[in-house]
Amino acid sequence: MSDKPPSMQSLIAFEATARLGSMTAAAEEERTTQPAISQRIRALEELLGLPLFDRQGSRLNLTTQGERFYREIAPNLKGIREACEQLTHHGNRPSPSIVIAAGSGFTHLWLLPRLPALKRAFPDFTFKLAPIDRVDDPEMQAADIAIRFGPYVPQDKGRLVASEAVFPICSPDYAKERGLSAVLTASDLPHLSLLHQDIKDPRWLDWAQWCRHAGLGLTPGDDVFAYRNYALLLNAALAHQGVALGWSILVEDYLASGQLVALGPQVTREDYGYWLSVKHHRSTVIEPISDWLINAVRR
Repeated sequence: MSDKPPSMQSLIAFEATARLGSMTAAAEEERTTQPAISQRIRALEELLGLPLFDRQGSRLNLTTQGERFYREIAPNLKGIREACEQLTHHGNRPSPSIVIAAGSGFTHLWLLPRLPALKRAFPDFTFKLAPIDRVDDPEMQAADIAIRFGPYVPQDKGRLVASEAVFPICSPDYAKERGLSAVLTASDLPHLSLLHQDIKDPRWLDWAQWCRHAGLGLTPGDDVFAYRNYALLLNAALAHQGVALGWSILVEDYLASGQLVALGPQVTREDYGYWLSVKHHRSTVIEPISDWLINAVRR
């Protein structure tokens, strides 16, 4: 036998002919001609130095060596063929798209920075982030995964992502300039610029509500500047313009980097937090992604 390996064409021609019992049938399957199949098999026999088919009579039968050779190569060729078909099918199929809806603050401050890691963990999917602040928005209801802030709602069958924890935050420079200690007191508030998000949503604490929950016994005065969204409010705090209320999961990266500092006291409300619910329960596609998001928060 020659040291040169047989060509794939010759192996395929032999396998198809042996399986179908006819060079003509093999030619139809491989979309070529019967003489081409015959030529490829002849080349394989010459390379191996032995006949693979008994060509006596009208039927085409495998020789003993041909039968053994067929049993050896047929499973391997089948495996190669199936692998190619799966790869082609997968390559032509668009990646499944997963829509994750959450409040704009959570989307921009927590989800977006972690989107690259999510894509690395699930490379076969594409992800669309939908920043939606109203829980009754139809897009929130239609999302594959929805992360809502507020009290626990039993009918949503939500899983707790993070409990509510709210505390004052400001830049280190602002804290130093105003001489703020680790915990704010009622006497501190009248001398601070309080940054407030201008939303009419009872789920979120404003400064007046936070003061009541913190037991400070003082409602802030008129020096309350309102911002349209939470990202703008944080930018103002980063720019040393005042003190904002920080939800721990939204500001954790800024605290870790030292760009913002946390002040006390911390306020929590029973059953309030971020809740994750899915459109299709027990989905083998969605559940691993949901688990990844919850574990990422807890890490």
